[in-house]
Amino acid sequence: MTPTASPRDASELAVLVPYQLGYHPGPSLVLAALHGRRLGMVQRLDLVDDPRACAALAEHSIAIMVRERAQGVVVLAFEDDEGGSRPVRAAVTSAALAAGLAVPDHVVVRDGRCWVPGCDDGCCPPQVRALPRPEEVPAVAPFVMAGVRPLASREELVATVVPPTDETRAEGVAQVIVSGEPVPVDDDELAALWSHVLDPRRSARPVGDLPDAELAVLGGSLLDVQWRDALMAVLAPGFFSLDDVPLEVGWLALDAAAECPWVDCWEGDDELPQAGDWSDELLVVRGRLVELARLLPQPLTPTVLVTVAHLAWWAGDGTITGICLERALEIDPEHRLADLMLRLLATGVRPWALPPAEGPQPGRDSIGRAS
Repeated sequence: MTPTASPRDASELAVLVPYQLGYHPGPSLVLAALHGRRLGMVQRLDLVDDPRACAALAEHSIAIMVRERAQGVVVLAFEDDEGGSRPVRAAVTSAALAAGLAVPDHVVVRDGRCWVPGCDDGCCPPQVRALPRPEEVPAVAPFVMAGVRPLASREELVATVVPPTDETRAEGVAQVIVSGEPVPVDDDELAALWSHVLDPRRSARPVGDLPDAELAVLGGSLLDVQWRDALMAVLAPGFFSLDDVPLEVGWLALDAAAECPWVDCWEGDDELPQAGDWSDELLVVRGRLVELARLLPQPLTPTVLVTVAHLAWWAGDGTITGICLERALEIDPEHRLADLMLRLLATGVRPWALPPAEGPQPGRDSIGRAS
């Protein structure tokens, strides 16, 4: 959910941050890029006290802000113990100022209150005030009205994003695979199976209703790199290109995602769809992919999780993206795409924000011209 209003000061931003992250950040430093009066990228850093670690964190995080063309940085320190954020907070603030970024707000949050440190000259005493209640913050009000509440920790969020495997169903799928007799499907039938999974409509049949044999086909199909890349190109256009896969695979992927409204509107040389225009439908499709992963034996889940991460990244949700990629690499440490995406995520690179490549752009007409 995207706030319809901006926080008016750092105390309101401190209340908003857990809603944007989806969980209370715990002891950490949170940086928000400033573009004039508009807030941009948000980063969360663990608290450390080793000087070298502080300097490395500061250099990395501020380099990302500079690449984002931020004009300033808001620094929010969430503490359990007084002074716990001071070493990394000082390092980040110094790095920001050295890079020419303004640091207009510098706040410590602890025990439901926020402290605005005094100036270095000692003429301005620290200010302390209670954090406003969520319903008093215009930028948080849409979350409150929708009944959305941040979880207590990142660990709780991980459990909701990547729920435990349904061992009974996964074992059934595994037995189908071991038997060596998967359901024979042609290309059209494969597209129809994926169309079922990627259907965001309320009337869509639950993914769990699919028989084990069809789940085995779905999971196994993603081991085909061309099919994986085509699906990802269609579901989150602008990163992968359909021009990099065979013509028939591209058309099949478009058929598989035909129920996704942002795919249906993507035609010809029109501008690529924006994730923010389809946030509700994207959440539904992500949830159905997560359910598919929950029903598969673990060796088949990493690429499904990478696809979920890809959709979340397109929508600007770095937290969910990171969780899914980390889980994929826990299962398969050699998963090259998950590793690449996680590296890009860690450096703050957003492929959809990069200038478009020269030549034909991915789209239905692009595929048509290839014929």
